[in-house]
Amino acid sequence: MKNSLQTLTRIKKFDIDEQRKILVEYQTVEDKLLAALKDLNAEFEREKLFSAQNPGIGDFGAYVKRYMRQREELEAALADIRSKIAAVQEVIADMFKEQKTFEIVDDNRKKRKIKEDNDKEQKMLDEIGTNNYIKHNK
Repeated sequence: MKNSLQTLTRIKKFDIDEQRKILVEYQTVEDKLLAALKDLNAEFEREKLFSAQNPGIGDFGAYVKRYMRQREELEAALADIRSKIAAVQEVIADMFKEQKTFEIVDDNRKKRKIKEDNDKEQKMLDEIGTNNYIKHNK
């Protein structure tokens, strides 16, 4: 029984580590999406400035449409990855709760075993003391 809790705890720790790896991957994707969005916005500002300084060159309206579509796609991808991050964080939190439960049960079992051992030892010492008292007072 003792080994089974330790095994479950080790398995749970492994599962948590795997979920953490997934979380790091998602966070890396989120960082890349944020950087892409920042770059896209910076490019838009440069194009807007260029278009204002050079009014007859190019079609700024078409660029704005493409910019808006790209921004919406990046924001949708960002929202998707953030929902995945939140889901993995919830899974990790649940796993930690379950692991903590195993640890608490194991700790309680250890404490109960120590108490039982102490009680047995005390009972044995009481019996020895009683026997010695009876021997010496007969």
